Amino acid sequence: MYSGYLPIFFFSGTGNTWWVGAQLAKALTIQGFDVEVMSIEQVSEVHAASAIARASIFGLGYPIYGSDAPLIMQEFIEGLPTSEDPKSMLIYVTQAIWSGDGAYFMRTKIEEKGYQIRWAIPFNMPMNVNLDCGFLFNLFFKSMNAKPENAIKRVNKLASRVKDGKPWIMGRSPLLSLGWMQRLPFRKTIRFWQTKVLSVDPERCNSCGRCEKLCPVDNIHLKTGLPEFGDQCNLCLRCFNYCPELAVLAFNKPFNEKWYGDRPYQGPLPEFSPEQLIGQKNS
Repeated sequence: MYSGYLPIFFFSGTGNTWWVGAQLAKALTIQGFDVEVMSIEQVSEVHAASAIARASIFGLGYPIYGSDAPLIMQEFIEGLPTSEDPKSMLIYVTQAIWSGDGAYFMRTKIEEKGYQIRWAIPFNMPMNVNLDCGFLFNLFFKSMNAKPENAIKRVNKLASRVKDGKPWIMGRSPLLSLGWMQRLPFRKTIRFWQTKVLSVDPERCNSCGRCEKLCPVDNIHLKTGLPEFGDQCNLCLRCFNYCPELAVLAFNKPFNEKWYGDRPYQGPLPEFSPEQLIGQKNS
């Protein structure tokens, strides 16, 4: 039986991982834990290390991109303090359909730090990719209609198993561990995705600077009034989904309102805004 302080560190591009983390915090609190949920964009390495030192269990949450973890989360894991005492970890990920071992494949790097993954669970959430990529891709993207409320049952089950100390790892079987089939080509082509996908329509852009402010990796800078994209994109699509003028383009195309409605995906709750997640450096 576990109880006590339990910090959860998460990265969320457009709100799905934030939402699951909030629901998990509620469920774990009911189970008797003192839960602190923190965006990795807002927490310092010192505070993270202090929080982990106080806890017997801590958690990580991130969205899945090509069966892979976002680069910002990979860097966060690299920076975790090494633990001399065994600590248990829970990992939750958000995905559109399937990611294989998406919640578990970082285990080697995590175990090198002295931690043990005991819970690794994916949650299907609404698709936040609203890119105009042709009829078949548009049809596929639009069909991803997982409902956030459907994740609650799994959230409660996970919290109960954490309380009882019962491990639960999804994606460890030979069939589900095939996430590498997506992850390998994704990693081989990541420079294309980082540098060739996003641009801006100068006729739509009003130079408000929201994209620059929201970028979690400082990859966007306004020069001569227009955003310029660097080569370190985290692929979270915040800039595309949250541009108030729909001026950020993907593959040189704007958001397609005929296919996806009046606006891109902007989180599981109407009151969500990505400004809730960004650090002081961007605020």
